[in-house]
Amino acid sequence: MPSYALDGGTSLLARLRTLRDRHPVHQDPATGAWSVLRYEDVAAAGSDWSTFSAELWRAYPEEWGKGDAWSQGRLTEMDPPRHRLLRTLIGKAFTARTVAALAPGIERTVTGLLDAVADRDEIDLARDLADPLPVTVIADLIGLPSQDHALFRGWADGLLSFEAGDLQGEDLVKAIDAAGAELIAYLREHYRRRRAHPRDDLFSRLATAEVEGRTLTEDEVVNLGKLLLVGGHVTTACSLGSLVQSLLEHPTALAEVRADPALVPAAVEEAARHRPAVLTSLRLTTRETTLSGVTIPARQFVSLSLLSANHDERRFTDPDRFDIHRTPNQHLGFGQGIHYCLGAPLARLEIATALTGLLRRFTSMERTDAPLRYYRNPSIAGLKEFPVAVRRA
Repeated sequence: MPSYALDGGTSLLARLRTLRDRHPVHQDPATGAWSVLRYEDVAAAGSDWSTFSAELWRAYPEEWGKGDAWSQGRLTEMDPPRHRLLRTLIGKAFTARTVAALAPGIERTVTGLLDAVADRDEIDLARDLADPLPVTVIADLIGLPSQDHALFRGWADGLLSFEAGDLQGEDLVKAIDAAGAELIAYLREHYRRRRAHPRDDLFSRLATAEVEGRTLTEDEVVNLGKLLLVGGHVTTACSLGSLVQSLLEHPTALAEVRADPALVPAAVEEAARHRPAVLTSLRLTTRETTLSGVTIPARQFVSLSLLSANHDERRFTDPDRFDIHRTPNQHLGFGQGIHYCLGAPLARLEIATALTGLLRRFTSMERTDAPLRYYRNPSIAGLKEFPVAVRRA
């Protein structure tokens, strides 16, 4: 499923609607994974970790599991009870009080980024704002040097710039390992520094924390750091770009949000439903199970389509319409179950702050004729380049 699917038409959404009606659960011949498309099934599978495991490494031979991609500390690829212990530990950095305390710094970062393009009539919304904002926030929270932000961007590009093939093939595992090798080496260096000389940052707390009476291993801390850095950066950047893209495609909604800033949170939620940053969530069946009357064998990859679920007419009225007044709006754009996005409150704050800053700074924003460039990864919907013509207030 290409990440650019919702740009300039509804052909993919129409195809998903047909599949939800006729083949709501089916096996994809290209990847071997079973696609799950209806909201009810996606929500149920995403909440049933005992049947739909996140521990994908169990599908591979033991000798493949020595690389970064399937080693310890991958919170999104972990089941309870270990998942609960690590999520509780990391969750302390994302409490409502902690996130609220970050608000002034986020606003200063937005202001600084917009000041840097104040003399331009055209900005690249992805490169000038959506990308640098979340990487600045999450790197500062983790405790990584601000001068290394360009490195983080390059590593994220590498991790998101290959297309999935056979999910059970060794080539894919090796490709993921190779894409993250430099980032892992970088984080190992910082881990060792924090072990020797702790500071007041999240990486130091992870490096010295104890879980069940023992400190976390180097692999656990490094992989947690990678998850926080890449996940906290890319998904927020993609979500902000998609929100602005949707508003530019719906001028009435943009005018309403501009006239009433109280609508900004609702616009953020509707964009997360209509154009979720993460299109699919992958699971592995631990036993034979049935969804929508279709039997899925044990040890099969299952691709939960968050995009399709968010456009399921069984759950949402007129689901393909972008509607900032939609209520209720219980979308799956930030995931569900125990793997609901840990950083969702922070992401919402960053996106809302950025949109508010854009509306204050510019009296108008319009797409240019230049083409948009998207990440190639089929699981991510996000813009790498997003040229926008602006007029300053």
